[in-house]
Amino acid sequence: MTYSQAIAYLYGLQRYGVKLGLENIHRLLGAVGDPHRRFPTVLIGGTNGKGSTAALLSSILQAAGYRVGLYTSPHLLEFTERIQVDGQPIVGTDVAALVDELRPVIARLFPLPGAASSTPTHPTFFEVATALAFMHFTRSQVDYAVVEVGMGGRFDATNVLDAQVAVITNIALEHEDYLGKTLEAIAAEKAGIIKETTRVVTAVDAPEALAVISNACQTRGATLVDVRSAYDWRIHRSDLFGQQFSAGEKGQPAELFDIPLLGRHQVVNAVVALAASRLLRSAGAVISERSIRDGLTRTRWPGRLQLFPGRPLVILDGAHNPAGAIALRAFLEEQRFAGRVTLVFGVLQDKNWIAMLQELAPLAKRVVLTRPENERAVDPHRLLEAGRFCSKIEILEDVAEAITLAKTVTDPDDAVVVTGSLFVISAALRALGAQKTQT
Repeated sequence: MTYSQAIAYLYGLQRYGVKLGLENIHRLLGAVGDPHRRFPTVLIGGTNGKGSTAALLSSILQAAGYRVGLYTSPHLLEFTERIQVDGQPIVGTDVAALVDELRPVIARLFPLPGAASSTPTHPTFFEVATALAFMHFTRSQVDYAVVEVGMGGRFDATNVLDAQVAVITNIALEHEDYLGKTLEAIAAEKAGIIKETTRVVTAVDAPEALAVISNACQTRGATLVDVRSAYDWRIHRSDLFGQQFSAGEKGQPAELFDIPLLGRHQVVNAVVALAASRLLRSAGAVISERSIRDGLTRTRWPGRLQLFPGRPLVILDGAHNPAGAIALRAFLEEQRFAGRVTLVFGVLQDKNWIAMLQELAPLAKRVVLTRPENERAVDPHRLLEAGRFCSKIEILEDVAEAITLAKTVTDPDDAVVVTGSLFVISAALRALGAQKTQT
């Protein structure tokens, strides 16, 4: 099997949709020797900031000298981005070999419909990708794996892990059809990654959601570090080049840190990664304060307030829900781009796009509505309600054409902001000349 054939097989699994539950992944991993039990892990859930926090913590562990697996989703340009070891994506030949190995196992464990009624439903794309990641990490002999939860937590395929440290970044309304209609319900699903005696870090600020997480920790005998009450931090510099902040546990001297990630919300993610690394240290990891500083400084995480310098400046941000839009708006206002933006916006059907446009469109001189490259994309003509928030609205369904138009009509000292979905960001990266990380 070639890499392209393996990818075609994996993407073909998307026809099985989203399935929340652990039976399939347990059966699949059990058939290949339970690779997820061969390395210690950190499992990172939450609504926004999961990937950024995972990247920050992975970088810290690498700076401490560990061999680190990183599993995140979705990818921006190529599937291989999801599965990394020491910052390097899995190579295509390894994907092909692993799929070759897994495919007959899947065929044996999960016969096609028409077999006995007790046959479990076929594994999904995400379940198989998760198994691939854990197999690759075991064979790469990682010292630690940092794993981002896909959706929710309790029934997410990644929750087969018994993590040394569990992280819940924050809680906001998302995927309500799967996770619940209230912050409390969503928090209960996210808190499903908390196991007996786990060490837990959170930056959740909604009191009702924090109460659910706190209760889950008490019930399961888990140690909870709420960074908003356990840490103090102060931002000293926040601009288009990065951020500098001081942070420390309450009552202890603060230390100075730098991160290249933009937006004040990333400082919160960095403090969470800092707290998680110290919990890992309490569990036996050798992580110096210098390793934490160096790891934070070296972190890279594309597609999240990523800048493409020029006149005009192009800003890509994967904000895909109202909470992400609020963070993006705060960044644009702080950097004095309010009223100086051409907004290129595309979104998926299950997102609250009205609330997102309500946050972002008033900052724009002009809004260009486009269509993400995904079957769940919203027809941009449905988004014309953006006219309530910005008087100049145009539609160009092709993302590359939308960006070209936006750059043409934007003043050189202003900015083009592309957002609404990571699928829009993926198309934007290709349009702007970004190269695939691995083929």
